[in-house]
Amino acid sequence: MKHLILAIRQSLSARLSLCVVGFVAIFFIAALFVMFYYARAAVKKEALDKSSAALDGMIQRIDNRLREVEMISANMYADVEKNLDDADSLQQITHKMLDSNPTIVGCAIALDPSFCHNRDIQRLLCSYRGSDSISVSDHFGNRPYTEQEWYTWPFNTGEARWSNPEIENLRGGYPVMGYSIPIRKDERIVGVFTTAISLEWLSKTIEDARPSERTYCSLINQDGTFIVHPDTAYLQAKTVFQLLKEHPDENLRLLADEMLRGKTGYMSVSIYGVDCYVFYKPYRNTGWAANIVSPKDDVFSTYHRLQKRMIAIMIVGLLALLIYCWHIIHIQLRPLRLLDISAQRLTIGHFDKPIADSYRKDEVGALQKSFRAMQRSLGRYLKTIEQRRTVLDEQNEALRVAQEKVFEADRLKSVFVHNMTDQMERPVREINTLVNRIYHEHSHLKHEEVVNMVNQMTECTRTVTHLLDKTIEVSLHKQTED
Repeated sequence: MKHLILAIRQSLSARLSLCVVGFVAIFFIAALFVMFYYARAAVKKEALDKSSAALDGMIQRIDNRLREVEMISANMYADVEKNLDDADSLQQITHKMLDSNPTIVGCAIALDPSFCHNRDIQRLLCSYRGSDSISVSDHFGNRPYTEQEWYTWPFNTGEARWSNPEIENLRGGYPVMGYSIPIRKDERIVGVFTTAISLEWLSKTIEDARPSERTYCSLINQDGTFIVHPDTAYLQAKTVFQLLKEHPDENLRLLADEMLRGKTGYMSVSIYGVDCYVFYKPYRNTGWAANIVSPKDDVFSTYHRLQKRMIAIMIVGLLALLIYCWHIIHIQLRPLRLLDISAQRLTIGHFDKPIADSYRKDEVGALQKSFRAMQRSLGRYLKTIEQRRTVLDEQNEALRVAQEKVFEADRLKSVFVHNMTDQMERPVREINTLVNRIYHEHSHLKHEEVVNMVNQMTECTRTVTHLLDKTIEVSLHKQTED
């Protein structure tokens, strides 16, 4: 990493490319953010509309199934009214109902005990679908039929209706629900005709039509009991409130209250750790509530796929842009690199290597031409300096030779002066001695001795004068030579 950072710092192409890509990336990210924001809103709206439509479709499918049973029951009810006094015919009707309708698992005709009191007729005639055949029975459920809802409600109200799910003990304890029609005779309700369907079959029917793999539908009655659910374990008389006791959740409780009050809408809840949208809607005027559960991951799956693809495209695009910018900038900066190499050569004194001329008309071309002109100017200037340096070297050499001659002449002069000084020392000393003697002894000296001494002084004076003349002559001759 350190080597990479160092390489980037030392490369103008890399730094410029990163600057360009960084600037473009800011706009890319801003554009993608705005696009994803509106895309998410659009995807959410589409998904909510789709889920709402799926809920309507589920309700329609359930309604079609139940209305089919209602129509079959209504058609068969006419035969029941005609044969109320014939037990065998009534039993055949229940058998025929199952034989001609594979989706129906049970059919029963339950008569009022007071109606059967003076008649030799069985109170309950029931046929149910076994594992391999249709069987008959004289009971239904674990309690007397007169205490069961499918009988008591239509008998007391005189209205046909679907009963709440019950666990019947004829087919291994599978939950069923029945459509019950009150039987009338002479304006009196004398019994109930009911047709039962399996909740497992109804759930599988709805399950086959679910909009996506993880989306599921359910139907609950006004007591919170599941009528339709993809998990058959929930059909075993489990209610929403039992589930809330096992797994308390305030949002789910609020959702259950909304559904049981017959509201329409959707809520965002967490079901066993999975964030979901739950769409709910009342079913007819039965007090039942239909709902469809869509995990948020499924709702936004298209959005997430789009997001991943766009991010991948952005990354690939930025990398391609980085490579393209680096390549172009690397090519555009090639003259600058050549100028840098030429400048390095100039710093070590290689002015003879020419800089290539540029055919570019931009700033880089102008810089290269200016640098080339500067190199030529420096070459001419250095050539002039070299010539002047040669002349100076020659002059310095002449001065050095002259200086050596001067030094030699001064040395000879000093030797000559020293030699003359040595030669004048004896005459001067002798004159000084004679003068001192005459000064101190002139009263005792004879005339001949004084004359002799004066002659000696005169001779010494001539000698000194001769030496001085020689010295002056040599000095004047030296000045004339200089």
